[in-house]
Formats: sequence, structure tokens, C-alpha cells
Amino acid sequence: MSRILIMAYGLICYVLGVASLVLFILFANNHIGILLPDYASLGIDHANTGPMPMPLLVNIGLIALFGLQHTVMARQSFKSRLVALLPQAAERSTYVLMTAVVILVMVQYWQPMTGSIWHVEGETARMVITGIFYFGWAFTLAATYMLNHNHLFGLQQSFKPHDPDAGAKEFVTPMFYKVVRHPIQTGVLIAMLATPDMTVGRATLALGMIVYILIGLYYEERDLIAEFGDTYRDYKKRVGGLLPRLR
Repeated sequence: MSRILIMAYGLICYVLGVASLVLFILFANNHIGILLPDYASLGIDHANTGPMPMPLLVNIGLIALFGLQHTVMARQSFKSRLVALLPQAAERSTYVLMTAVVILVMVQYWQPMTGSIWHVEGETARMVITGIFYFGWAFTLAATYMLNHNHLFGLQQSFKPHDPDAGAKEFVTPMFYKVVRHPIQTGVLIAMLATPDMTVGRATLALGMIVYILIGLYYEERDLIAEFGDTYRDYKKRVGGLLPRLR
């Protein structure tokens, strides 16, 4: 694959990855109509397909698909097999592309479960909670830039194929990373819990994402310890994983 093709592939995957993330954020809070008025009915509490039997199992399966794709494709053993088929510079972009595909499948086939767990009535309170929801995603986005946003989304590998891992092997703890070890996931956790309308479907998504985060971080930290050894073990002792330590 020529360098031009790799760069084009990386850019297309990046755009699709960012677009799918925006779609997921709006879907999770029933706000797709903000950007796409013609699809205002598309949201976690609205059906996009005909009803399926056992909606809870369908939704759990969709969350499991998301978790498996993220966890399996992030493992070094899978990466080694993938780069036997694709250029190494296209490996991360392929991960981003498959994430976009899985998110589209989730949005398309998610089954609404509209039983209410809580519903906030006050307009001011609703605005504050919704603001916290978007703050969580902004927190996550900011955390990606504190490390290496372009590397995480595959652009660096695509545009610098001669050195696709430049800067990726350094152990750094900028800003948010001095407070929690995984601020990207902390932001997702905030967003999943901050909603003025917690339906059964939204709670299913939140619980599923929390379980995925805990499982994914177990494997990620195992890889980080293998890579950085005592440096990471010391960091782990000093800094909380998803929440700051009080001491």
C-alpha cells in the first residue's frame, strides 16, 4: 500500500471515527436532532428498527460486541496478526474504523427500554445535569490531547509510517493524568451517569460501559506494567484509577 493510500485511509478512518463518536454522544442523550433534525427520533429511548424479542439481551449483546472489539483489537497478539495482512501504519486506523462500524451497529439496532428509573423535572436541574453529561465527554476529549490524540486515532501512524510509534512509548503523566490514571475513561463514566432521564435502556448502557471499562482497564494495566515495569507500579500506587485518591 503506497504512502498516499495509507494517508488517505488514515484520514478517512479518523473522520468516520470522530463522526461515530459524536453520533454515539448524541444518541446516548437523545440529542441527535440537534445536528440532524431529520433524525430527531433516533436516540437511546427511540426505536430505529422494528422491535426485537428480548430487548435486554439484544442490548447486552451490542454492548458486548463493543467491548470485545475494543479489548481484542487492542491486544498485542491481535495487532501482530493484523499487521501480517495490513501495513503497520494502517493498524490503528483499522481499529478506529471498526470502532465506528460497531457504534453504527449499536445505534441502529439498540432496543428502547423506556421504563423510568429517575426523571428530573426542574428545568434548571435538567440543564445542569445535561451540562455535566457533555462535560464528561469534553473531559475525555481533552485527556486524549494530553497524551497524543493523533496517535490514539491513527493519524500519526498514517502520516508518519516511517516512525508510527513516535512518542507512544514514553511514560508521561500530564495534567489530568496526575490526578487519575485513566481520565479518558473517567470522562466516559461521568457522561454515562449524568442524565436527567435515566431509563432502563440508558441504565443498561451505563452499566455495560462501566463493566467494559473495568475489564478493559484490567488488560490495559497489565500491558502497561509489562511495558514500563516498576515505573508504572509506582504510579499505580500513588494515583487512583478512575477516581482521585483522597489521601
